[in-house]
Order: sequence, then C-alpha cells, then structure tokens
Amino acid sequence: MTETSTATVIPIVQERWDASTRVTGDYLADCAKLAREALSRVGFTQFEESPYADVLACREGDLPVTVAVMSIPAEGFDMIIADVQELCDDVRTHGAALCVARALPERLRFDVVGVCMSATEPRVRIHHVRGAWQS
Repeated sequence: MTETSTATVIPIVQERWDASTRVTGDYLADCAKLAREALSRVGFTQFEESPYADVLACREGDLPVTVAVMSIPAEGFDMIIADVQELCDDVRTHGAALCVARALPERLRFDVVGVCMSATEPRVRIHHVRGAWQS
C-alpha cells in the first residue's frame, strides 16, 4: 500500500436534530450511521455490509472505497483535522488498515472518517481524511 496524506474536511457540522439519522445511545453505532449519512450527502453511494461495525464499504463514483469510522470520545469535540490525522497515523502504526484491506480486498482506497458528538451541545463534528491509504 502506498500512503497519501490528502485531507478533506467534510463541511458537515450540524445540529443533531437536523440529521436524518436517529441517535440511539450506542456511541460507535451512532457514529457509523452519522458517517454514512455525511458521506451520502457528498456523493458516496452503494453502501454495503462489512464484517466490522466501524468500517463502511461504499463507492465514490466508480471507485470502491473502504471507510474506517473513528468514534472520537465526546471530550474531543474541539479536535481539529490535524488531531484526527495523528489518530490516523496511530491506526496505521497498529496495522488496522492492513487488516481491513485483507477483509475487503476489492477496495482500492481507504478513507478515515472521525466522528465526534458533543456531550454538552446537540451537535456532531465529522472530519473526512480522503485517501489515507491506497492500494
């Protein structure tokens, strides 16, 4: 796999009640659902089941993409994209990208979406790192 460092922030910082995704209280599941909704709004399609609760398999145009969803603790609501990229580096160091690549070998690009719901405000923040790893 070759590494790229392209970072794109998805411009979705919205009030929770404006999202069509219902918040259930299962933080990881809620973050994955909100990530899917956010990606759908910017053109990702054909979401499929994956073997992991925190991994989305979808397409951007004709390109198959694996998206790892990082559910960032609520205390990290003020994190910036550089903080999320540091977490991505940590994930790569621990080999998570390779594990997902083996599980979903047809996926050509591996993106990371960091999702954080505020504990004090009804808001959600989503950062999208596009092409964090490519095969």
